[in-house]
This record gives sequence, C-alpha cells and structure tokens, in this order.
Amino acid sequence: MVPPRRKKWTEAEEKTLIDKYGEMVSDGTLAKMKTREKKNKPIALHVNSTHHVRDPIAYPWRWTWKDVFIKVQNMRHQYLLVKQKIKKPDNEDEFDWVEGLTHWSNFSHYKEVLGDVPAAYSGNGGSGNDLVGVSNEERENGMYGNDGIWADGDFAGIAGSENGVIGLGFDYEGEEAEENYNSNARANREEGDEGLFGQLREMEAQFEQHELETKRERQRWNNKRLRREHECEQKLEQREKERIDREKARKMLRKQRVGEWESMMKENEERERRRRREEQLIQESDWEERMNRKRSECKKQIDGMLSQHRAEMGQIQTRIMHEQQNLTSQLLGIVSHNHYLSQIIQNLHHVNYMVHGDNRIDSPDDQFIVDG
Repeated sequence: MVPPRRKKWTEAEEKTLIDKYGEMVSDGTLAKMKTREKKNKPIALHVNSTHHVRDPIAYPWRWTWKDVFIKVQNMRHQYLLVKQKIKKPDNEDEFDWVEGLTHWSNFSHYKEVLGDVPAAYSGNGGSGNDLVGVSNEERENGMYGNDGIWADGDFAGIAGSENGVIGLGFDYEGEEAEENYNSNARANREEGDEGLFGQLREMEAQFEQHELETKRERQRWNNKRLRREHECEQKLEQREKERIDREKARKMLRKQRVGEWESMMKENEERERRRRREEQLIQESDWEERMNRKRSECKKQIDGMLSQHRAEMGQIQTRIMHEQQNLTSQLLGIVSHNHYLSQIIQNLHHVNYMVHGDNRIDSPDDQFIVDG
C-alpha cells in the first residue's frame, strides 16, 4: 500500500514529541546543544523508535531533525490559534481551556508540558513575531535567540506562504522553508492591525479546513486499518484451513502408506507360505520318488532272489527226481532179482507198525536193506 504523499503527524507522534521536547527542556539537555540539528535529532530518533519502528503501517513516516524543527514551530502556532479561538468574548484575558481540546487533542498536553505561550503581539509590531510568542523558559534554555531566532542563527518564525516554515495544515510538503527574519519582521510591522486580523481569519479558516482534512484522513486510515485487519483475518483463516487440509492429507497419506505396508507384508507372508509349501511338496515328491526307486530296487532284488531261488529249487527238485529215479531203478532192479524182497518189505512194514518208537527191534534184514 502506497502511503499518502503528504507527511502528516499523528496525535500520538505529536504527544511523544511534546513529551521528549519538555523532558529535554526541563533537564537542561536542550540548552547544551549548540546547533539546530543537535537540538532536534534526539527528538526525531525518540519519536521514530517509539512509533515507526514498532508499527510502520500505522506510522509510515520516519521523521528527520528538520521535520521536528518545523513541527515544533507549527505546534506553537497551532497552540496560539486555538488559544485565540477559545478566548472568552467578555474578557480577553480568560480562556475556555476545555474547549481547546475540541480544536486540538494535544492542546492541554502542550500547555501542561511546555507551559502557556503568551501572544507577543502589539499594535506597533511588538517584537516582530506576530502570533509566534516565545516563552521565557525557552529563551533561557537556549532553544531560541532574540526575536524568535534560533541560537545558531537560523530563523524560527512563521510564514504565510504555502511552502513556509509553518504550513497552516501543520504539515509540509517535504521542503525545508527558511525565511529571512528581518524581512518578515519589517513586512509585519508595516501591515498593522488590519493585515494581522485578516491573516488570523485566513489562518482560522485554514485551520478548520485542516481539522476537516485530518478527520477525513483519520477515517481513511481507520478504513484502511479495518480492511487490513479483515484481510489479515481472512489470510489467517485461509492459512488455518490450508493447515487443516494439509494435516488431513498427511493423515490420509500416512494411512494409505500403512495400508500398503500391511498389504505388502501380507503378500510377503503369503509368498513365504507358498514357497514353504512348494518346498515341502518338492521334498515330499523327492522322498516319494526315492522311496519308489527303493521299492523298485527292492522288488527287483526280491524278484531276482525269487528267480534264483526258483531256479535253485528247480535244480534241487530235478536232482531229487533224478535221485528218486535212480533209487527207483535200483529198487526195481533189486526186486526183479529177489522174489522174496516184497515179502520181506511187507514183513518189515508189519513189524514197524507193531513196534512203536524205541521198542522196535531192528532185524538183520533191516541193516541189510539199508546197506543195499
């Protein structure tokens, strides 16, 4: 936001300036300063540090020592104008001090801190300062020299022009206007009473116009401040909403990642189970295959053994049959040569049936038969 072109003092800045100025006057610091810059620079620094540095939006201007110098003159002139307006008509020496606050909010504060400023006007031009009265306290402290001139020779008077030291709006366009006091003093003495009152009427009208502009400016600043506050509130609400949305998005993303991680873990477990199952099946298949091979080998061995046994049994049976045939042939040969053999055999059978076990008596024929 671009600040207004004209540099305007706020009431708070005026009050701070008055306090600092009165403090420097009371403790004698102002009297020790020899130049105008040294006198006003500490005041400017104090006002800036109190207002502009802390809140540059509400107090956009950084004041210089020249600004303070001109503002001091403007406030003195403003005080005299307000004092002229609150003068009671029945008694010119009495004033309605309470009414002065309606014209200038820092009127009473200026009077309390810096004291009353008497009007130094006289019909003959007086001291040549017109309405710019200089208090004895400030003369003693060295703020001004004789006839409203600064101690270092610079003029501290007023001017009626637009670019003068004292603009009747109590602000200035940023140009330092210094006038030659001697020429102004001579001009003011020649104008007389008529010029003075005409100037006062013009000053009063300009002062009222300044008050109206000040109210409008204050209203504009209030509106801008309210708009800024509303915008700030909207921005804060928007930021809070964005923060909540980001938090929700983070939670959703975290939940999604946790779900993906759980799914991945389940898939890994399932793959591990399938792998173990496959390994187990492979092992079982290998074991069964080995067992089948062993069974087959055992069966082959058994079949071989059985075949070998059958062959051997066949050979034995063949040998037995051959032996039986030989024996039969021998027996038949014997029988054919001895017709008594059949009778002997029958007798032997008869004896064997009659004699049981060990009671049987072997006969010499039995031995004969065996030997034969």
